[in-house]
Amino acid sequence: MAKDYYEILGVPRTASEEEIKKAFRHLAKQYHPDRNKGSKTAEQRFKEINEAHNVLTDKDKRAQYDQFGEARAKGFAGSEFWDSFRSRQGGRPRSAPQAEEYFSGAESGDLGDIFSQFFRREAPFGGRSRRRGPQQGEDIEVALQVPFEMAAHGGETEIAIPSVFSCDRCGGSGSEPGTRSQVCPVCHGAGNVQAVQGAFAFSRPCPRCYGRGEVIAKPCSKCNGTGEIQATRRFRLKIPRGVRDGQKIRLARQGQPGRDGGPSGDLLVEVRVEEHPQFKRKGDDIYGGATINAVQAALGARVHVPTINGDVALRIPAGTQPGTTLRLRGRGVTTADGRAGDHYVTIRVTTPTNLTEEQKKLLREFARSAGIPAE
Repeated sequence: MAKDYYEILGVPRTASEEEIKKAFRHLAKQYHPDRNKGSKTAEQRFKEINEAHNVLTDKDKRAQYDQFGEARAKGFAGSEFWDSFRSRQGGRPRSAPQAEEYFSGAESGDLGDIFSQFFRREAPFGGRSRRRGPQQGEDIEVALQVPFEMAAHGGETEIAIPSVFSCDRCGGSGSEPGTRSQVCPVCHGAGNVQAVQGAFAFSRPCPRCYGRGEVIAKPCSKCNGTGEIQATRRFRLKIPRGVRDGQKIRLARQGQPGRDGGPSGDLLVEVRVEEHPQFKRKGDDIYGGATINAVQAALGARVHVPTINGDVALRIPAGTQPGTTLRLRGRGVTTADGRAGDHYVTIRVTTPTNLTEEQKKLLREFARSAGIPAE
């Protein structure tokens, strides 16, 4: 049965290329086999999504599809392409790329072919394709919880980052030291092969060498031919004074290492500030509270209240009502550029209990003189 590529991606036939790419990114993330391990349904769905994307984002293929249907349009799209991920490259084990590798940077720019990072660009009808040059490593994003006080005052903490490094045995080539890659016997070094369907001829990446033009003769014994090893990096991270919840700290060139001599990506650490039992923070201001008794509220007093910078004397004006908020200027969070927020104190007033008879007598006299009804 012919496939409706528009229906597969959930877009109208009048959809723009950008709308098609957006729908593809959403569905590919949802059904990627790495996120649905063991699900044949998700794998088949991913094949269909990729096939529809490859056809509808190619102007010529889309025009052929709209006019003639699936058979003449899909070219190298479809299950055959996906099945090539399950083959071996000269003994080098291959697997479907991680979802993060597909979509890094895709939201802000042209998605292009999501597999372009694994293949050389196609050369039309058998011409030699351009070999992949140096590629910058991916950025790494992690979340880090820090104590309330550390976020306010700054400090240092240890962070562990799982990373992928170029294999130190083979230098990232995937070949056992002392051996060399060989020209691919399928495409003879071109990186692409030809396919003919009806009156149309198409060029597609070679399913044996994945567009590289070369295959590994003897895989590296340490990385099994992948050219990469996994390890955990641990280092001390400086938390700047006044950092806010959700703020990201960027560490240049601390992300994934680049490929083929490319620079490393960046590390982005999103700060998650832990809650405090006494204080709340809004921007650079701190909100807390203080409890006084009725006499202090009526006559005024000077009390000590806690702040993130230690106890501070606070003057309570006479006649202060419960719920009144007083400000301590400059006693909030001080940021890295020297600006300081304020500390706000909400007053709670307690009613005296367990009064002596003498105290009750004095209060009744006060009530009578003030015209306040009391028992």
